[in-house]
Amino acid sequence: MTLPLPEYDKVVRKFVDDYVNNLTPDQLREIVHEQAHIDFENTRKDYGQIGVWEEMSGWDSDLFESISKEFNIQEDEDS
Repeated sequence: MTLPLPEYDKVVRKFVDDYVNNLTPDQLREIVHEQAHIDFENTRKDYGQIGVWEEMSGWDSDLFESISKEFNIQEDEDS
C-alpha cells in the first residue's frame, strides 16, 4: 500500500513519536550512541577528519576542545 506523501509523513511521525516515547533512557542512549558513530563516519567519508572535528565542535565545543587537547589534534593551518 502506498499513501500520498502527506499521509505517509503522518504515519512515520506518529510511529517515531510513539516509539521514542516508549524507550527507556538506556535504550535511547544506545540508539544515539550508535547513530552518532554512523553520522561521524559518514561525515569522515564525505569531508575527511576535518569535517568530523568541525561537526564535533558544533555539537559541544567545550567537550571537543578538551578531547582535542588530550589527543593533540591541531587545527590545520590551511583551514
